[in-house]
Amino acid sequence: MKWFIGGIIVFTIVSLFILINLNTSESPRESDVIIVASGSIDRDYRAGVLYWQDYSRSNKIIVSPLEPPSQVAYISLGIAPDHVIEEPHATSTYTNATNTLKMMDEFGFTSAIVVTSDYHQLRTRLIYERVNREYGFDLNYVASYHQHNGVAKPWYQNPRLWMPALREVIYFYGYLIGLYHWIDR
Repeated sequence: MKWFIGGIIVFTIVSLFILINLNTSESPRESDVIIVASGSIDRDYRAGVLYWQDYSRSNKIIVSPLEPPSQVAYISLGIAPDHVIEEPHATSTYTNATNTLKMMDEFGFTSAIVVTSDYHQLRTRLIYERVNREYGFDLNYVASYHQHNGVAKPWYQNPRLWMPALREVIYFYGYLIGLYHWIDR
């Protein structure tokens, strides 16, 4: 019984540590391309801002996957459709990483800014770094922040993002032990 209770205590402490450290965002650095792990319009707008601030040397953004709301967002931001490279097959963060890094290799890119939501940063970084062992690209991780009442705020200041953040902790555990081949998130 002591081991069981001790295990629960350790699990709770580690989970709180993960939750507190979900956002591993860095300052953006000029890179060959911007990669967007699609899933939130805020990610598209953050990528658009980075694009217009000349962080993409190629003037290209890879969006994985590119869905109609994202297409509208990039058009509304004044980004030409031929500057947005579609990666249409991703169904999870794992396939975002495998597909976009393969595309980087095919295009001859060696560096990228990877944009995703602040609460999704830790797991995104984990899987991109694992997949990147095959390539050795210079990756820079930049968070997008969800708009709440017209202001970009971190996930913990937005009541609607607490559940997605808590799910991220569980998904992180799964990805940490290599279950990303079976977890389609």
